[in-house]
Amino acid sequence: MNLKALFSDSGRRGEVLRFGLVGGFCTVLQYGMYVVFYKAVGVTPVVATIISYGISFIANFFLSSFFTFHSDPNAKKGLAFTASHLINMGLQTGLVAIFKYIMPPVLALLPALAICVPANYFMVRYAFKGKRFS
Repeated sequence: MNLKALFSDSGRRGEVLRFGLVGGFCTVLQYGMYVVFYKAVGVTPVVATIISYGISFIANFFLSSFFTFHSDPNAKKGLAFTASHLINMGLQTGLVAIFKYIMPPVLALLPALAICVPANYFMVRYAFKGKRFS
Protein backbone atom coordinates (compact mmCIF):
# COMPACT_ATOMS: atom_id res chain seq x y z
CA MET A 1 0.00 0.00 0.00
CA ASN A 2 1.49 3.34 -1.00
CA LEU A 3 1.31 6.46 1.15
CA LYS A 4 -1.46 8.07 -0.89
CA ALA A 5 -3.59 4.94 -0.59
CA LEU A 6 -3.00 4.86 3.16
CA PHE A 7 -4.46 8.34 3.52
CA SER A 8 -7.47 7.74 1.27
CA ASP A 9 -8.30 4.04 1.71
CA SER A 10 -11.70 3.78 3.37
CA GLY A 11 -11.42 0.02 3.80
CA ARG A 12 -10.69 -1.83 7.00
CA ARG A 13 -6.99 -2.37 6.22
CA GLY A 14 -6.39 1.34 5.78
CA GLU A 15 -8.29 2.14 8.96
CA VAL A 16 -6.29 -0.36 10.98
CA LEU A 17 -3.00 0.99 9.66
CA ARG A 18 -4.01 4.58 10.34
CA PHE A 19 -5.30 3.58 13.81
CA GLY A 20 -1.87 2.13 14.58
CA LEU A 21 -0.07 5.20 13.28
CA VAL A 22 -2.27 7.57 15.29
CA GLY A 23 -1.90 5.44 18.42
CA GLY A 24 1.87 5.31 18.03
CA PHE A 25 2.12 9.04 17.37
CA CYS A 26 -0.07 9.90 20.35
CA THR A 27 1.95 7.63 22.62
CA VAL A 28 5.17 9.40 21.58
CA LEU A 29 3.43 12.77 21.93
CA GLN A 30 2.27 11.91 25.45
CA TYR A 31 5.72 10.82 26.54
CA GLY A 32 7.35 13.87 24.96
CA MET A 33 4.92 16.23 26.68
CA TYR A 34 5.43 14.36 29.96
CA VAL A 35 9.18 14.96 29.73
CA VAL A 36 8.70 18.62 28.79
CA PHE A 37 6.31 19.33 31.66
CA TYR A 38 8.29 17.32 34.19
CA LYS A 39 11.82 18.40 33.24
CA ALA A 40 11.44 21.83 31.62
CA VAL A 41 8.40 23.22 33.42
CA GLY A 42 9.15 21.48 36.70
CA VAL A 43 5.74 20.11 37.63
CA THR A 44 5.39 16.86 39.57
CA PRO A 45 5.28 13.55 37.68
CA VAL A 46 1.57 13.15 38.44
CA VAL A 47 0.72 16.62 37.11
CA ALA A 48 2.94 16.01 34.06
CA THR A 49 1.10 12.75 33.44
CA ILE A 50 -2.32 14.41 33.61
CA ILE A 51 -1.32 17.28 31.31
CA SER A 52 0.46 15.05 28.80
CA TYR A 53 -2.43 12.57 28.75
CA GLY A 54 -4.87 15.41 28.10
CA ILE A 55 -2.82 16.78 25.21
CA SER A 56 -2.42 13.30 23.72
CA PHE A 57 -6.12 12.52 24.19
CA ILE A 58 -7.20 15.67 22.32
CA ALA A 59 -4.72 15.00 19.50
CA ASN A 60 -5.90 11.39 19.36
CA PHE A 61 -9.54 12.46 19.05
CA PHE A 62 -8.94 14.83 16.15
CA LEU A 63 -6.45 12.58 14.35
CA SER A 64 -8.78 9.60 14.76
CA SER A 65 -11.64 11.65 13.41
CA PHE A 66 -10.01 13.29 10.41
CA PHE A 67 -7.23 10.84 9.54
CA THR A 68 -8.18 7.37 10.75
CA PHE A 69 -11.93 7.33 10.13
CA HIS A 70 -12.41 10.29 7.74
CA SER A 71 -15.17 11.67 9.94
CA ASP A 72 -16.21 15.10 11.17
CA PRO A 73 -15.65 15.52 14.92
CA ASN A 74 -18.59 16.58 17.05
CA ALA A 75 -19.70 16.46 20.69
CA LYS A 76 -21.53 13.13 20.31
CA LYS A 77 -18.46 11.48 18.81
CA GLY A 78 -16.30 13.12 21.46
CA LEU A 79 -18.42 11.62 24.24
CA ALA A 80 -18.38 8.19 22.60
CA PHE A 81 -14.60 8.45 22.10
CA THR A 82 -14.17 9.38 25.76
CA ALA A 83 -16.38 6.49 26.85
CA SER A 84 -14.41 4.05 24.70
CA HIS A 85 -11.16 5.18 26.28
CA LEU A 86 -12.58 4.93 29.79
CA ILE A 87 -13.81 1.40 29.06
CA ASN A 88 -10.42 0.56 27.56
CA MET A 89 -8.58 1.88 30.61
CA GLY A 90 -10.79 -0.15 32.92
CA LEU A 91 -10.37 -3.27 30.81
CA GLN A 92 -6.59 -2.86 30.74
CA THR A 93 -6.43 -2.30 34.48
CA GLY A 94 -8.58 -5.33 35.20
CA LEU A 95 -6.62 -7.56 32.86
CA VAL A 96 -3.28 -6.46 34.32
CA ALA A 97 -4.67 -7.25 37.78
CA ILE A 98 -5.40 -10.79 36.55
CA PHE A 99 -2.30 -11.38 34.43
CA LYS A 100 0.09 -10.27 37.19
CA TYR A 101 -0.80 -13.55 38.94
CA ILE A 102 -0.26 -15.65 35.82
CA MET A 103 3.07 -14.22 34.65
CA PRO A 104 5.79 -11.90 35.91
CA PRO A 105 4.07 -8.58 36.76
CA VAL A 106 6.47 -6.66 34.52
CA LEU A 107 4.98 -8.55 31.54
CA ALA A 108 1.33 -8.37 32.63
CA LEU A 109 0.54 -5.37 30.44
CA LEU A 110 1.53 -7.17 27.22
CA PRO A 111 -1.32 -9.70 27.02
CA ALA A 112 -3.68 -7.00 28.29
CA LEU A 113 -2.65 -4.79 25.36
CA ALA A 114 -3.03 -7.71 22.96
CA ILE A 115 -6.68 -7.86 24.01
CA CYS A 116 -7.36 -4.16 24.57
CA VAL A 117 -5.87 -2.59 21.44
CA PRO A 118 -8.16 -4.51 19.05
CA ALA A 119 -11.12 -3.99 21.40
CA ASN A 120 -10.36 -0.26 21.49
CA TYR A 121 -10.20 -0.14 17.69
CA PHE A 122 -13.75 -1.48 17.45
CA MET A 123 -15.04 0.84 20.20
CA VAL A 124 -13.42 3.92 18.63
CA ARG A 125 -14.59 2.86 15.18
CA TYR A 126 -18.12 2.61 16.52
CA ALA A 127 -17.73 6.06 18.14
CA PHE A 128 -16.82 7.64 14.81
CA LYS A 129 -18.76 5.59 12.30
CA GLY A 130 -21.60 4.02 14.25
CA LYS A 131 -20.69 0.72 12.61
CA ARG A 132 -19.41 -2.41 14.22
CA PHE A 133 -18.19 -4.73 11.48
CA SER A 134 -19.12 -3.36 8.07
